[in-house]
Amino acid sequence: MALPETFAGWAYLIGVGGLGFLFTITLVVFVHELGHFLAARYFGVKVESFSIGFGRAIAGFRDRYGTHWKIGWLPLGGYVKFWGDDGVSSTPDHEKLDKASQAELSGSFHHKPLYQKAIIAVGGPVANFLLAIVILTTLYFVYGIPKLSAQIGRLAEGAPAQAAGFVLGDTVIAIDGQPVREFQDIVEIVTLSHGSKLTIRVLRNGKELDLEVTPRAIGKKDIFGNDIKDTGIGVGPVVPGEVAAVTAGSPAAAAGLQRGDIIGRVAGKPVMKFGDLAETLKAANGSPVEVVYYREFRDEKRKKSESRELKATLTPNAVGEGIVGNQAIAEAAAGIRSPLPDAPKPEILVTLGPLEALNRAVGFIRFIVVKTLDFIGQLLTGTGDYQQLSGPIGIAQVSGQVLVYFGIVSLINLAAVLSVSIGLLNLFPIPMLDGGHLLYYGIEAVRGRPLGERAQELGFRIGFFLVVGLMLFATWNDLTKFF
Repeated sequence: MALPETFAGWAYLIGVGGLGFLFTITLVVFVHELGHFLAARYFGVKVESFSIGFGRAIAGFRDRYGTHWKIGWLPLGGYVKFWGDDGVSSTPDHEKLDKASQAELSGSFHHKPLYQKAIIAVGGPVANFLLAIVILTTLYFVYGIPKLSAQIGRLAEGAPAQAAGFVLGDTVIAIDGQPVREFQDIVEIVTLSHGSKLTIRVLRNGKELDLEVTPRAIGKKDIFGNDIKDTGIGVGPVVPGEVAAVTAGSPAAAAGLQRGDIIGRVAGKPVMKFGDLAETLKAANGSPVEVVYYREFRDEKRKKSESRELKATLTPNAVGEGIVGNQAIAEAAAGIRSPLPDAPKPEILVTLGPLEALNRAVGFIRFIVVKTLDFIGQLLTGTGDYQQLSGPIGIAQVSGQVLVYFGIVSLINLAAVLSVSIGLLNLFPIPMLDGGHLLYYGIEAVRGRPLGERAQELGFRIGFFLVVGLMLFATWNDLTKFF
């Protein structure tokens, strides 16, 4: 993926990133607070404020029920303030409640039965999960979902897969008895294995083989070149147009191509599989063609790899009719070798039926939840990589990259992922978050009476410092990675 190299290019990316961030965070926060709002209205709770963002309102209106709908100047969250609340964290305003009439108390959140308060508290996270299900199901049904072949197109040096005996061209057909139909199945099963030994069945030269491999944390790059760590075995899918080797003195070498480059277009034609490259070079019959390719560059100062789009003019050799086969043609014409020259088109776009799309969406959400909980468990046990935590800056950066390079549909998909993350985060039993309220309600149900005011206030203060501290730490992570 090509990244900008000029100040204007970076300014554009950051500006678009801000718009993408505002879109995703506003949508996710609005739906979260709407879940609280609708549950509260259903149980007759009076809602004083519905705010997207914090701080002074920059816009707003008051509806016929007296609720003030507003947008705060700091777009990093939101809140619903009920009648009788002392603040945005739904702590009771005892001075106000003690002086209230019976009619006013009927609309007080704090005077509702325990189960109703619990439903109102959980309404926000539930709304986030429902939003993700609706978005993903719609996208899978309307636009389809890309499916990558389960054929192995890349092997990382020294990684578990290479040590276990995997070779390029192996096609994974099952892992621990679970059938594998696409590359994403490999990713999900391996990631959720928690490092346990796996028996992977592969198809090689028409024969089935069982290989035992133990996943471990492996450094890799996301589609934007950002360095990340994840549980894996060190395999990658087939990449069309990947250059495995360049013959010295060949037309490709003269054009500046190198091992590891990925050719995206030749003579204006996209390279969807290696055969496309071979056919286009042969058809050129010795005439110069423009090659658009991608090369990875390492920025040691930022400790980050970036893939940049480059262009070159390549003058291939004329290829005789006696030369057949994609590899033979590409090598004779340009001196280019591919890891898997005869691999089929690695990716297809498949539209799903309504029920299948729904099932796929729920499965993907489950994967996000389990992976997130696993990552948090690793952090708590000291085995995780804290540098993978991202805050608002990281979200803004990814939002901008997604919007610039993939468009609004992919940004909506990102909003679904972010919605799951925020819904899950709010269920953690930390005072100040929804999960903290549920924790207090659970204690009250067991004890038969609520915790004392001082205990609750202390809990909220601890929760506040935990949440703010986590956000500051994640933001510091973003800044160190960015600069």
